[in-house]
Amino acid sequence: MMNKRTLSRFGNKFLMIVFAGFLLISCQSNSQVLKEITQGNRTKYNFNPDWKFIQENPENAEVFNYDDTSWSTVSAPHTFNDVDTFDDFSLGGHKGEKNQWRGTVWYRKHFKLPAADAGKKVYIEFESVRQIADVYVNGKYLGQNQTGFIPFGYDLTPYLNFGDKENVIAVKVNNDRNSDDFRDNDPLVWNHEHWHPTHGGIYRNVFLHTMDPLHITLPLYDNLKTVGTYVFADNVSEKSADVTVKAEVKNEYNEDKNVTFEAVIVDKDGNVVQTAKASETIKAGQQFTFETTTSVLNPNLWYTRNPYMYKVVSILKEGNTVLDTYETPLGIRSFEFNKDTGFHNNGEYAKLHGWGQKPTNTWAGLGAALPDWLRDYTYQLMDEAGGNFIRWGHCAGSPAEIAMGDKYGFVTLMPGVAGESQDEGETWKIRMEAFRDMIVYYRNHPSIFIWEGGNWAETPEHYEEILDIINTFDPNGKRLMGNRRSDTKTESENYVTIEVGTEGWQREFASLPIIESEYLRDEAPRRAWDKSTPDDNFWTHPNISKNTYQIGSEEFAVRQADHWWNKMGRKSYHSGGANWVFTDGPHGGRNPTEVTRASGEVDAVRLPKEAFYAVKSMWRPEPQVHVIGHWNYAEGTKKDMFVISNCAEVKLYINNKLIGTNSAAKNGYVYEFSDVAFEAGEIKVEGYVDGKLLVTQTKKTVGEPVAIKLTTMTGPKGWRADGSDIVLIDFEVVDKNGDRCPLDKDRVDFTISGPGIWRGGYNSGKEKSTNNLYLDTECGINRVAVRSLLEAGTVKITASRDGLTSASVEITSLPIAIENGLTTELPQVFDVALVEEPLPIYTPKMEAYDPGDDNRSDLFSKFSYTGDAKAMLRTTMDWGKKAYTDLDMNYTVIPSYLRGAEYVRTPDSDKGYWARDLLQFIAGADMDIYVLHDDRVSRPEFLLKDYVDTGDDLVIGGVTMSIFKRTAKAGESIVMAGNSDGEIPKECRMYTVIGKKK
Repeated sequence: MMNKRTLSRFGNKFLMIVFAGFLLISCQSNSQVLKEITQGNRTKYNFNPDWKFIQENPENAEVFNYDDTSWSTVSAPHTFNDVDTFDDFSLGGHKGEKNQWRGTVWYRKHFKLPAADAGKKVYIEFESVRQIADVYVNGKYLGQNQTGFIPFGYDLTPYLNFGDKENVIAVKVNNDRNSDDFRDNDPLVWNHEHWHPTHGGIYRNVFLHTMDPLHITLPLYDNLKTVGTYVFADNVSEKSADVTVKAEVKNEYNEDKNVTFEAVIVDKDGNVVQTAKASETIKAGQQFTFETTTSVLNPNLWYTRNPYMYKVVSILKEGNTVLDTYETPLGIRSFEFNKDTGFHNNGEYAKLHGWGQKPTNTWAGLGAALPDWLRDYTYQLMDEAGGNFIRWGHCAGSPAEIAMGDKYGFVTLMPGVAGESQDEGETWKIRMEAFRDMIVYYRNHPSIFIWEGGNWAETPEHYEEILDIINTFDPNGKRLMGNRRSDTKTESENYVTIEVGTEGWQREFASLPIIESEYLRDEAPRRAWDKSTPDDNFWTHPNISKNTYQIGSEEFAVRQADHWWNKMGRKSYHSGGANWVFTDGPHGGRNPTEVTRASGEVDAVRLPKEAFYAVKSMWRPEPQVHVIGHWNYAEGTKKDMFVISNCAEVKLYINNKLIGTNSAAKNGYVYEFSDVAFEAGEIKVEGYVDGKLLVTQTKKTVGEPVAIKLTTMTGPKGWRADGSDIVLIDFEVVDKNGDRCPLDKDRVDFTISGPGIWRGGYNSGKEKSTNNLYLDTECGINRVAVRSLLEAGTVKITASRDGLTSASVEITSLPIAIENGLTTELPQVFDVALVEEPLPIYTPKMEAYDPGDDNRSDLFSKFSYTGDAKAMLRTTMDWGKKAYTDLDMNYTVIPSYLRGAEYVRTPDSDKGYWARDLLQFIAGADMDIYVLHDDRVSRPEFLLKDYVDTGDDLVIGGVTMSIFKRTAKAGESIVMAGNSDGEIPKECRMYTVIGKKK
């Protein structure tokens, strides 16, 4: 918990704390400070537009005068294999989409710098490149970065031309991998579609920084070995907070400089709150860190529901001349993760709910190359759905997205780079350097509350290294550190300060607080409503028998409440956690009916599923009610209707006739109305608290399709002609009243003219649907994208289908000022007004919850199970004992050596579920472990590798199970994957596990 101390008030004066040699000064006027902020020699150029690109690996492409005139012209963010993704069915088994182009490509950018900049320092910053980037300037090799997700930069100054002379940056990019098996993909184990689609390219922003030779450094440790600023708050209360500003300064003049440093704290309205000042003589070539601490009285605190942001402007002066300015975000907050009472923000209880999200943020038709405003749009959707927590998995999010966490109030669990392994050698070295670079770059963001050391448990030596990096580069952040699956090693508890759980069934470390990293890994496509609705190529799909999840949108939405409430929501000690994941994408799917992993609350073009409205109805603090589904069923249909609401009572009406009242929610938020008979017209639901009507929702029967409707969406500054900006076009099929037809699922054809590149969209259950000038609606709507060129102008798009009234739309891309390859127009994001959210209107009664000893065992220590259903530990194995948690089948005749053993009841429903870490425990003693496996199923790798067939069999419910055995030493970590690594027959059983002390 962050320390709290109330500082004494001194009337209307403020208290300023300064370190030795620092001066006490009074606040300057806003106008004077703001004027100084705009001065100085620093310029940040947007370096994204107008690169030359070739999807080949020609010799000498780094040479200054290489002829690249025949190459394509592109702009960053750019993905060079975006056209061959979302076009193949998922392979199942969490394998991800494999058929993406991989190899080596080149980018080259020509630019000129003003003659006036000849005396400046010039740095290039890449927000990241996938996967390996070799960078050259004017033929000079600068270095290599192979993290794929962490910002890095280089000093270009010694090699540049100024004035009329041209410069060329050349970047060789390779996105290949060494092995189809992600475990063998050393050293870059995270560069695999098991984790992230292998989108290659300069897929995030690039900036060029010019600055005075006397300047505040950039937080780009890789290569530059600089750390920039470090800003943090101590002794936080509603009355005051002590804000410390550290600024690393370099004097690259050939002479000593007498320097004045000012740290100016500015509130969100641009008002100067405090100013601290210090002076120092910095020797030629010296690197020096200024440090000031000042007190902010009555600070506006950063809450998840009111994320108030200040900024700190650091100013360097020589005499009265401003040489350099630099802005750093500041959020003043305290927090506590408590093992017994959960999460508290500035002393206020808050349940954390949100998502894991892949840092590639893959978008159908666009790959991973998204303008920042589209990343912002995704964050807006998460905010609308009531999110306040995000776990980036399993590599770092982008700079823009971490700033959005600050802006929207999302507690962030932040990793460096990782796969799912305990790594050694070169892999570990790259990981730790990336972890260090990530902390240096992001440590000033108040939304980051937890550093994730890795996606698997580490050795004590590795934990020590992780903690040393944190203590060196973020010693005052007070952030927690955790590793997902740290429970695979007993010694983890000596190092991690928060348990990063998996699938949320229970805590493994009684002495630690817990946050969930990835619960509800189910999958369902947006297009499949329910089994009472005409099928849209899902339940009748030829691959349906191979699906791990054979559920539609309705059941997926209902499961949101089940998993949330039972795994986290009702547990008073649980801090909350991350629904896995927010957006569909071609990574690690388990349903071969889809071209994505369909685990998101929104699909791969960010159109919401019913699950989106389900979590919104649970998590938003304002009154919410949502009836799941549509109201366009066939006459005579009777079905159960489900309503999700954060109210205490729900009423359901059909054509204004009260059908039922329900005040007994299942799983906290689900109100079920059984056997509701469909009547054309209107279905209405109302939400009540304490008998008072607070919220209403109505859905109606929609008529026959008559027309197509088009709606465009751009960033807040319009569609920019920068070569990478996107305009989105939603196309809907509507009835005569303009209402969307929720069952429409047919093809729409498009024409396009004007300066734009058609990127299209996708159909989730069809191969090769991307990048075509046609697309099906799904549930009456779909979304396509058009990319801008460097040429501004008007693009006309027409959508048509036989029998419907066509629709056209014109959208004009707006010119940007690019001079000599440079522009000062930075990537656009939304300017969102700060609105304080209320406290929740109603919270379902949380019974005093005892985590209990159901899954505690001295033999199966640190037991966890990550499947869709719950496994249970039991003792005293014998005949007559129940074998599965979800089948009434008992062990009958068993070998004598199994009697008296402890055993695991697994759920038979998970027989087709695959996860590397499906079942895990630490041997509490020297023991024999037995796995009973149905040999109608192909034996999984873990069984073949670690276990021996005893030759004995055991019959459960008429099915013969082969008995496999291994011996484990006390303290040994045991990890078991799924029932099979491939497809399973329709008729088969899940394995069960038995352990007996030696």
